[in-house]
Formats: sequence, C-alpha cells, structure tokens
Amino acid sequence: MLVCSLCGKVVENAGSVLGVCRECLLNKWHDVESRIRNVHLKSRQRFHLPEEVPRNSNGRKCKICVLGCSLGPSETGFCGIRKGEPKSFALDGNLRGKFSAYLDPLPTNCVADWVCPGGTGSGYPRFAYERGPEVGYYNLAVFFEACNLNCLFCQNWSFKLAHLRSGWRSVDELVGEINDRTSCVCFFGGDPSPQLPFAFRAIKKMLRQKQGSILRICWETNGMASRPWLDKMLEFSLKTGGCIKVDIKAWSNPVYMAMCGVGNEKVIENVKYLAERFRIRRDPPLVVFSTLLVPEYVTEEEVFQIAKLIASIDPDIPYTLLGFAPQFEMRDFSTTAKAHAESCLDAALSAGLKRVRLANRHLLCGA
Repeated sequence: MLVCSLCGKVVENAGSVLGVCRECLLNKWHDVESRIRNVHLKSRQRFHLPEEVPRNSNGRKCKICVLGCSLGPSETGFCGIRKGEPKSFALDGNLRGKFSAYLDPLPTNCVADWVCPGGTGSGYPRFAYERGPEVGYYNLAVFFEACNLNCLFCQNWSFKLAHLRSGWRSVDELVGEINDRTSCVCFFGGDPSPQLPFAFRAIKKMLRQKQGSILRICWETNGMASRPWLDKMLEFSLKTGGCIKVDIKAWSNPVYMAMCGVGNEKVIENVKYLAERFRIRRDPPLVVFSTLLVPEYVTEEEVFQIAKLIASIDPDIPYTLLGFAPQFEMRDFSTTAKAHAESCLDAALSAGLKRVRLANRHLLCGA
C-alpha cells in the first residue's frame, strides 16, 4: 500500500517504493526529485551499476543510445556494457555480447503476435510460411543482458545479475542457435540497444545462412537507440518482414523519470520518428507500440496522451496495452485492475487509434 509522503493520499493497489503518488510527481517534482534519485541509486548500487549517466568532459563518447555516456578509462556506461577504454569499445557489445537465447514455438506470447506474420500469416507468402499462425516454426528469442533504463517495475530484472559475472559470448554462438524451422528472431532484454553492433553482426550472418528462406528480424525495445542505429534496426525489419516494438513507459516526464530513472524527451522524439515510418510498410506492420499498465502511475490520462500522439500520425498503428505483474522494486504492487485496464483501452480508442489490444488479461484483478 502507498501512503503519499507529501499529500497523504492512500493507494491500496500501489506499493511504497517511490513514496509519492502520481499527482505529487506531476505537481511537486522539485520536492520529490532527490527522493526519486535516491531510490534509483540504491537499486543500482547492489548490482554495481553506475548510479547516474556518466558525463566525463574528457571521456570517450558512446553514441549508440540517446543517453550519450561520456566515459573515462575506468568508468562504465549506464547500461553496464562498455568501459571508456578503447579495447572495451572495440569488443564489448560489438564482437562479444552478453545474452541468452532460446527457441520459442510459434505463435508466441509477443506484443505484436496479433498483427505479425508469425501469429497471423500477415504478409504471406513473402514474409510468412502460412496463411495463418506459423505452427511448427520457431522464434529465436535473444535476451540481451543489459539496459539503458532503470525501470523499477522491470519484468526481466534478473539480467542485471549479468553485470556481476563475465558471461561474454561470441557472434557465432548466437548465429548457431537458429535452425531450418526458425522463421523469426526477436531481440529483447533488458534492451537490445546497448549491444546493437553485436546484434547487427549476428543478423548479417544469420541472413546469409538463411538466404532464400524467411527470417524476420524483430526488436522489443524502449526506443532509446540513437537515430543512426534506429535507422539500421528499421532497415533489417523492413526487408525481412519483422517489426520494431517500442514499449512507451509513460507520457509524463516526471512519471517516466520516477519509474525508469531517466527522462523521456528523446524517447518521445523517437516514437514520432518511428510512427512516421509506419506507412512504409503497413502490412505486416513495421512499427508496433505498447504500454505496461502500472497501477497508480500509468493512468488513463497517460495512455490517452500516448495514443493521441500515435493517432495524430497514423490511427492504424497497432498499440498493445499490457497487464502488469509485480516484479523487482515494485513487487509489493497489485496486478492491474480490470476496471483500470478497460478504462485505458477506452482511452486509447477515444484518442483516435483503431487497432488497440489489451493483452495479459489473465493478470488482471477485480471483477
């Protein structure tokens, strides 16, 4: 249960980690900012991750994501992948990566499964083996063990443990995971963006190996990749029939910062950029967006504003709303209430979107 330390509001279905309600985040940010930063600092210290984005004025600049870490020789980037020394920039997340991978039977539980070739046959025969779900084929799920956000609700937070061990693997190890029944590869995590150079090397080898066969390249990401790298992600997905799935954590910057540790200005810019490219390939959709319905903080208003932005560019862009399961620092929250989820669904539709899905319904609580 949350009892807001500023206004005293009691929220039964929210936990205590942030200590303040959404309204106080929005209206009293200067009063709560230091508290919020301390929450994130403590959550990163136990994994020996940098407490804040490194800004060494004489450091080596990483340009892969929008954080733009500047690292001294002994400093580590916010994502935990590379240090400021030349050797690390050459190797880490480039020639070697931190990941796990497994083959997942299609159709699989994916935020785009209701519109993608693997789940629906969309794009058949160029991008799909079947007119419907690709039963008998597999998705190679590549879980990258690093992230450039610090989401307190992270559903896959155990990747942070990878920072505490060596665990480097080669491009060839990843390429060796595909077989003749693999029809798509999805890079997720964590997030793929800190290790995009490594991913691109693997993709090129996979596509050569599967030449003449369908192999869709998909991404589940937070949208933090910098523009040149985002363009390359688009290129691979466009030519293979895959998609970029961007999870938009929140609309309001204070809410985003409270939940994820950094601001969302650059993310929203990338959302606009990607939405404008949806028209390049509408079927199967090149771009899909999603939002996790975190109790108290991701409200109907948050969803409405996100959906309004997407709809203003193209109302046919698919948008998935996800039921929340308590994890990591927000493990004392409840799951998303059914009434809350349905109100968010209505909000997205009223904002003008035509293709909205409420997923993870089995997690919803209440009548």
